[in-house]
Amino acid sequence: MFAPFHDPTRLRSLVLLVLLLLASFVPSARAQGTTRVATLLPFVEEALTRANPEDEVLVVASVRRSLRDPVAAGLVDLGNPHSPNLEQLASARPALVVGDAAIHARLEEPVARLGARLMLLDTSSVGATLEALDDVARTLGGCEGLEREVARARAELTAMTTARRERVLPLFGTPGSYYVMTERSWLGSLLVDLGFELTIGDAGDERLPGLVPVSDEAIAVARPEIVLLVAHGDPQRLRRELLERAGEGGAWASIASARLGVHVLDPALFSANPGLALPRAAQALVGLSKVDAEGSAR
Repeated sequence: MFAPFHDPTRLRSLVLLVLLLLASFVPSARAQGTTRVATLLPFVEEALTRANPEDEVLVVASVRRSLRDPVAAGLVDLGNPHSPNLEQLASARPALVVGDAAIHARLEEPVARLGARLMLLDTSSVGATLEALDDVARTLGGCEGLEREVARARAELTAMTTARRERVLPLFGTPGSYYVMTERSWLGSLLVDLGFELTIGDAGDERLPGLVPVSDEAIAVARPEIVLLVAHGDPQRLRRELLERAGEGGAWASIASARLGVHVLDPALFSANPGLALPRAAQALVGLSKVDAEGSAR
């Protein structure tokens, strides 16, 4: 029989040795060739999940597409994309964190302290978004499934266009405030690629990337044929408030008379950059621009 250990130092050394021996029998994620990834962009999590059935990449954490909708089951919930929860991020133990260059550059030092790498993507246009996904695939060692999905999305987008060059006013709405979405936003870029004409271009200083506060002067001369609303809040309430404001006359009156109407875009598809679902977003926009023989919107 072994004599009991009365020396605390020898006991701690033995415990440490046992733990090291046990750890040697547990295969690590790196040893298996699997990279643990946390995403601060919902479309990156969706793309990796959809295009990586071989489990070369393990998505461990993500932010929410909207505050009402939790992340997918099994992922650590990082909360708001603009201010992700760093404690939760640390608990996920990622090797790679993927974020937006315009929003998350300030997180480079905190992420480095976690022992992870921060990869920043340009998501300000359709072309940049798809190229960013290609960059993610290359960074992860050639994720062929993702590369195929990106190529498919490019091909589908190339085949789509509007029948006519409709004048469109894309707005981002919050309770009490509206912003014009410019060509420097993913939605503005997509509209231009599809053949729409943005009624308001560089209308002032951007408060957020691709978003400019609406001015009465810009709205007065916009004369849109179709108005699109991305709602951050209750969609129908924001649409009602917008129409009430337009109904008061003055600078906003042209919104109420838009020939193809005011449309609240589906939050599930348009509240944030949809990534590989850009063709579905494009199809929805093209559908809104079509008119029947009598000239009414379909």
